[in-house]
Amino acid sequence: MAASRESSTVDAFLTFYSEVKQIEKRDSVLTSKNQIERRTRPSSSYFNLNPFEVLQLDPEVTDEEI
Repeated sequence: MAASRESSTVDAFLTFYSEVKQIEKRDSVLTSKNQIERRTRPSSSYFNLNPFEVLQLDPEVTDEEI
């Protein structure tokens, strides 16, 4: 039974991850400003994706560089 539960958990994660990647691909054409507007408009719902990708920043960027 434990193997079945583990398989179900893995399947659920892979489904979720696939959906996130589809959303990232769909939204990759949006500029940072468009991404922020889309996510902050009233009554919007969204997946909380990687903020560095949303803002088109390298994760290693410093506060000074931002």
